[in-house]
Amino acid sequence: MTGSEPPFAPLPAGRAWFVRAGSEAAARAGCGSASGVVVTGADRTAFLSRIMSGDLPKPPGAARTALLGPKGNLVAAAVATALGDRVYLEAEPERLAALRDGLDRYRIADAVEITDDEAGQCVRVFGERAAEVLTASAPAGGAAVADLVPGAAVETEGGFVRRDFRPWPSFTLRLPESAVDDAVRGFAESGASEASPEETVYLRLAAGQPAWAAELSGTSLPLAAGLAAHVRLGKGCYIGQEYVARQAHRGRVPRLLRQLRFTGAPADPGTPVRHDGSAVAEITSSAPRPPEWKDDGPALALAILPAEITPGARVRCADADATVHPLP
Repeated sequence: MTGSEPPFAPLPAGRAWFVRAGSEAAARAGCGSASGVVVTGADRTAFLSRIMSGDLPKPPGAARTALLGPKGNLVAAAVATALGDRVYLEAEPERLAALRDGLDRYRIADAVEITDDEAGQCVRVFGERAAEVLTASAPAGGAAVADLVPGAAVETEGGFVRRDFRPWPSFTLRLPESAVDDAVRGFAESGASEASPEETVYLRLAAGQPAWAAELSGTSLPLAAGLAAHVRLGKGCYIGQEYVARQAHRGRVPRLLRQLRFTGAPADPGTPVRHDGSAVAEITSSAPRPPEWKDDGPALALAILPAEITPGARVRCADADATVHPLP
């Protein structure tokens, strides 16, 4: 934050929202798949640790991770939730098949099974009152969700509840398909609102979460594309590890995903970002502050900028000015 900018509150206070996987709102937020990839078998932890870029936590728990190509390029970013007898992998809908196929390709003599999980559905609840709503509607099997820290999880009958990696209270519930409607009804009765597509897109940008076909592609490198939390530089070998380590050990990543904040309307995706009179990048995603929130706040955008354009810098995007910020 620069000295001339007011404090930024990503979400209005005193409220809670929910979004169902498979809905338009969830899809536009980059978390829309109603299914996930499930890895079971005695070798599941060793197999995933050898293949994927992040460390797996002890169950129950969650961590960010990714499947990379041999040259360190992105195949799929994921969140892995380790449970007692399985690891549940969530990825963007467009990348689930690539994630499953990639894992299957690297399975050799490992005692693992890799399947699609179509028996349940994820629902996300977020906002200042998220824990209160979950406690009141009791879809989490009595889990003390208010005590969960980001990455912590509780296994429930037919699924789990997890505290997400967001800068505000956010929880994901994996529920049996038959329980989803009742859970959503309970959230609404407890005062939560169903999030609109516009709200979920804005919050994706507020969280600095890159999305496939916007910030991410098959040539993306994790350290440049806002996925540093999905790789562990001190971790042993995994697919693409040598290239990630080489980029990190150079001491400088040449381009970095940044958040841009506008005081007025944001520039559209594809608009050149200009700094000191030169075009240095393009807007990859943008969103205005949702009008239904009825409070002042900046419009947001994401762009992959040269690393020398540091937080606090001012840039020009068409007729709009914006301030550069690091990802949360």
